[in-house]
Amino acid sequence: MTDSSEGAVADGTAKRGHRPGPFRTSEVPGYRSLLAILPTVYREGDFADRFVSGFDDVLAPVMETLDCLDGYFTAGTAPADFLDWMLEWSGAPLPASVPEAGRRYALRAGVRLQGLRGTRVGLELLIREVLGGQVDIEDSGGTRYGQWFGHDPADHQPPRVRVRVAVPSGMNTRDVHALVRDWLPAHVQAAVDMTELPVVA
Repeated sequence: MTDSSEGAVADGTAKRGHRPGPFRTSEVPGYRSLLAILPTVYREGDFADRFVSGFDDVLAPVMETLDCLDGYFTAGTAPADFLDWMLEWSGAPLPASVPEAGRRYALRAGVRLQGLRGTRVGLELLIREVLGGQVDIEDSGGTRYGQWFGHDPADHQPPRVRVRVAVPSGMNTRDVHALVRDWLPAHVQAAVDMTELPVVA
């Protein structure tokens, strides 16, 4: 007696006289089906075929996820709900109103963007590339020094910065304001003005 199921299982069709039609090729590839790894003796008759197919249905989502696992950790292909999780891993959570394209940019920029935190360039990248807005920054600049550690010159003026931010309509300006303040150096006196970009018809 010849077992015609071996070749059929290998290509995912598993055709038998008593069971017409394809063997769940849309759910589990034939080479990954549990039926494919059973010894030939257990594939005699249709009992094992019917019994194992139930497990294949349960394992199909798991196998599909494992096949696409790298896509979950890539900024360009990760599911939208997975982006927030990875941004939290990197220590850079964003407000819920930030568009998906901005979240993917923040995740892709990763360490580079975080390394620029507290700088003019970093703030401009955050607002323009992540938030999709416009920004104008004015800072006092300059340097200072003292005669010894902790000594401030008598005419010392604390550093100041004024940030004017325009974000797309519909974005939560309160959350953006808090995010911008969080990206500014702690020792700088900051003033942040928020507006919305005009809607283009």
